[in-house]
Amino acid sequence: MNAIEQLKQRHAAKWTEATHHRFIGQLGDGTLDRKVFRDYFIQDYVFVNDLARFAALAIAKSPGLPEARPIHEFLSNLLGAEDALFQAAFSQLAVEQVKYRAATASDVTRAFSDFLIRVGYEGSWSEICTVLAVTEGVYLDWGQRLASEGAEPGDDLYQGWIDLHTEAVLGDFVRFLNKQVSEATDQIESIFLAALDFEIKFWDASYCSGGSA
Repeated sequence: MNAIEQLKQRHAAKWTEATHHRFIGQLGDGTLDRKVFRDYFIQDYVFVNDLARFAALAIAKSPGLPEARPIHEFLSNLLGAEDALFQAAFSQLAVEQVKYRAATASDVTRAFSDFLIRVGYEGSWSEICTVLAVTEGVYLDWGQRLASEGAEPGDDLYQGWIDLHTEAVLGDFVRFLNKQVSEATDQIESIFLAALDFEIKFWDASYCSGGSA
């Protein structure tokens, strides 16, 4: 069992809190309020800008080309297919380009992004991979679970967001990240828990009105 799996077991309740959040349940059964999703989606778009910068820092700190390549593919997907999905979704959500491009980070998003960039600049390769193992692993966990359970939200937008976070899309990358973390040191555990807490706070913040732009 790798270090990330050990930490997931050690902090199973916290991992479950992140991967079974009410936002996810409502996304899967189609009861999620469009305004909640809209607020979440705008903030996620703001966050992805810093996630892309974090991925670039990860490439710079990678031990070699074999390790850099999966991060590069992840970054390319962020800037390509995922960005295209954002644009299409904003159109469906009737969010004008000027609005989502001018959106500012909520307090939670700002703190999460600051954490990312700090780890990107100051952290080791293992610490960087730990952050990504949480951010992408949480999404893989709930996305694949909903897909396996046959979730039918009855909404093309919600369905597309589920499909983007399944085993077929994220599985290999998350397994790669997990393998890069060889030991669950105190520092790795601290970073793991901080990233997990931010994921939970991000879901929670989606239900707070007026915090998206």
